[in-house]
Amino acid sequence: MKFWILAFLLTLITFACSQKMQTEKKLEASGVTLAFSIDDNTPNVSLGFSTFHGLLFNILWQRNEIQIYDIANRGLVKRLAFESEGNQGVGDLFGIHVHSLDSIFLFGQSAPIIYLTDTSGIVKQRLRYVAPEGYSTAFVHPSYFLSPPIITGDELLVKTHVNGNYREFTNELLSESHMVYAINLTNGNVRFVNHRYPNDYLADGLKHFEPSMAKGKDKIVYSLFGDHRVFYASSFEEELKSKYAGSQYLDARLKLFPSGGERLETMQYMNTSSRYDNLVYDPYRNLYYRFAYPTLDITDLNEIQRLRTSPGPFVIMVLDDELNVLGETFFEAGRYMPNNFFIHEDGLYVSINHPDNPENDEDMFKFELLKVIEK
Repeated sequence: MKFWILAFLLTLITFACSQKMQTEKKLEASGVTLAFSIDDNTPNVSLGFSTFHGLLFNILWQRNEIQIYDIANRGLVKRLAFESEGNQGVGDLFGIHVHSLDSIFLFGQSAPIIYLTDTSGIVKQRLRYVAPEGYSTAFVHPSYFLSPPIITGDELLVKTHVNGNYREFTNELLSESHMVYAINLTNGNVRFVNHRYPNDYLADGLKHFEPSMAKGKDKIVYSLFGDHRVFYASSFEEELKSKYAGSQYLDARLKLFPSGGERLETMQYMNTSSRYDNLVYDPYRNLYYRFAYPTLDITDLNEIQRLRTSPGPFVIMVLDDELNVLGETFFEAGRYMPNNFFIHEDGLYVSINHPDNPENDEDMFKFELLKVIEK
């Protein structure tokens, strides 16, 4: 009897120790910076970055251009300038997806056309498709609730938006709506996959229902604006499961979308309430990073609007491949631009070109390396 009691206690101690080890892995500023010189026509805060095999891709909407930087050599190596119209026209660039250096997909904001190019900048193929009735075209934004397209076989899985009056959405309507559909890369045919919005997301009332999607080693994971949980499946044909992955820095009960419709209340909800933002996968460490914003007590409309270009404090959570929260780090306002980052074999690089940062440099992209540490 004593043996079994001792064995049970040892099991509990081992489990407790393993849980403690899990919760002590978080991101920490290293003090290591990385900078790239930019020209006078390139803002030092990007709309969003993409990386592929040591290259950093930056998109410039206003110039219909993609810039390619060599991370190791810290220099611009190529510009891909695209026409809006004509034989090589791609419309107005909105998002890109670098599947390989031979397969770079270009997306517009509303046109149902996908363009395929490579590092030559020559348009090799156009694929026209028809978005499902009631849904938007592929929504591939370089930094807003990141959801990079996913290629599976001959299909491209893309995030979409369900159409309709936002304030009229009910829990039943949203739970029947899809977050993703598949586009056949051979013929442009479109089909829905089995990833719908959570069946209880609006159970307590209206919330902003924007998702961020990340493809990990063996699962697809979603983080939504107003939910402490993350949602996941091992394939697009499976229904989503959920797991609690809340931040200790956010309100336990997340605020509901203001029903009154006043501009100030809406702006406060979208920019100052506790909320989740980008979810990204780190393939070098097999980890997920979940970005979040704590509640701010701001009532001045001008100060709220300034948060768009001068973000306040934020949190980056570290989740393992089973979506356990290993730790999280709170970052004060005034140093980092949390929507300007990229993942590298060294770690997570986040822009330090915050307008209030004395190190902000108008002539450079500047980043600081955040490294995962264990204690």
